Amino acid sequence: MSVEDALKLAREMLQAGRLDAAEKIAQDVAEARANNADAVHLLGVIAYRRNKLERAIKLVERAIELAPGAASFHANLAEMYRLRGRPELGLAAGERAVSLDPSNVQAWNNLGIIQFDRGDFARSEICYRKAIAGQEDFAHAWNNLGNVLVRLDREEEAHEAFARAISLLPSYSEAMVNDGLSFREEGRLDLAEERLRQAIQANPNNANARVSLAMLRMLQGDIRYGLPEYEWRLALPEIHRANLPGQPWRGEQIEGKRVFVYAEQGLGDVLHYLRFLRPLSMRRPASIVLQVQPGLQRLAELNFPFVNVVRNAPAAETIDVHCALMSLPLLLGFPVATAEAPAAYISAPADQVAEFREKFAAYPELKVGLVWAGNASHKYDHNRSMSAEYLLPLLKLPGCRFFSLQIGSKAADAQLLKEGVIDLSKDVSNMMATAGAIAALDLVIAVDTSLAHLAGALGTPVWTLLSYVPDWRWGLAEETTRLYRSMRLFRQPHRRDWPAVIAAVSDALAEKAAAHSRV
Repeated sequence: MSVEDALKLAREMLQAGRLDAAEKIAQDVAEARANNADAVHLLGVIAYRRNKLERAIKLVERAIELAPGAASFHANLAEMYRLRGRPELGLAAGERAVSLDPSNVQAWNNLGIIQFDRGDFARSEICYRKAIAGQEDFAHAWNNLGNVLVRLDREEEAHEAFARAISLLPSYSEAMVNDGLSFREEGRLDLAEERLRQAIQANPNNANARVSLAMLRMLQGDIRYGLPEYEWRLALPEIHRANLPGQPWRGEQIEGKRVFVYAEQGLGDVLHYLRFLRPLSMRRPASIVLQVQPGLQRLAELNFPFVNVVRNAPAAETIDVHCALMSLPLLLGFPVATAEAPAAYISAPADQVAEFREKFAAYPELKVGLVWAGNASHKYDHNRSMSAEYLLPLLKLPGCRFFSLQIGSKAADAQLLKEGVIDLSKDVSNMMATAGAIAALDLVIAVDTSLAHLAGALGTPVWTLLSYVPDWRWGLAEETTRLYRSMRLFRQPHRRDWPAVIAAVSDALAEKAAAHSRV
């Protein structure tokens, strides 16, 4: 068999999912012909399919050394760099691919994904349209174009792109999900549910579809449907954990058992769900080991002394059962899942509270903390975060003293608020200090971030500013929430309408400041 025929057979095996057979043929060719770039590249693609990303990158880099003019090699390397979290290398590889072969539609598609991840939506759209111009029936490029049109606020065009992708590939479940999520962002919830159910029908094992529908139903108050279906999140690549110690806990009797509970999502999710550790302890397990993000470890240790808080998963022989922290409401039962939270279930360190109270003592006014942005990497941060400048009308209110609790890349935006805000970003560099500051304030005004959850868990009055269609846990209409007794919700009446939210907050804050001044 010739080298060309052998590699053709290996590619056929790869397409059929027979990775072992494909790898053996490619390996034989690579060993027989040490400088065969196609064989080395194919081994890299096989490693990629096996989720061995570092090995895949090294192999494709070697293939490019052997054949620097192979556009498809650069295109594949661009995608691998992107997945490895090396966006600038991915961008360079993607641009090299399309410069070598402007007709390579997969290269344009990959480059579009990289530009999307970088937030350059205009360039991303150009790339996808280049891919489609070269291959009009490129369903995945149509789907990706739909995604970027959503971010460009061109929703009707986005729906047309998703529809085109589905017409080309009628079983394209992921395009149906993306279309459904776009309808959700617009507040067209009936259409969103219709599309998501269509996606599940097309592929019952599409975890993204099932989780998205679960969250949509819970947003509308259907907890009994949503909670069990929400377990599908554990199959999502960004959440799935392999080789966990012990057996999965399914809700059975655990008295005398050693239980491992692990955090799986963001800081706000963990702060929200820590409350369920106490009902878990009432099941009388022998021990509870909790794995959380390093930033929350000390706060969890302080407030849940009956739990052993760790950074890394414990050894298998020390654990009987494991579960995800956000699975506790389901496993503990609906009476627990739907119960109103205690007034406060987290306390700040006493020394930190005392330190901030002393710092704030010079200000007799109503002391208000401000947070206007969350983690920029959050999928829906473009909806939940706002520009600091939207808060300027609040600073004109008499009887208030404002403090910025904003951290991260947006902390510097406190300068946009000029002299009206005292910047605490350097004083709240960790969760223990942040908890102390929040506990010493009279009120926190925050978008939907972890600090809103922290304020609610501490029992500090907190006004949470929500997007038009918020995260599922906040529901659609209420001004209060059973999740946090000290929280009040302010909602956008229309998409992106932060001015209306701030106007409502301004009226409420004027009343609160006036009441404070009379005390």
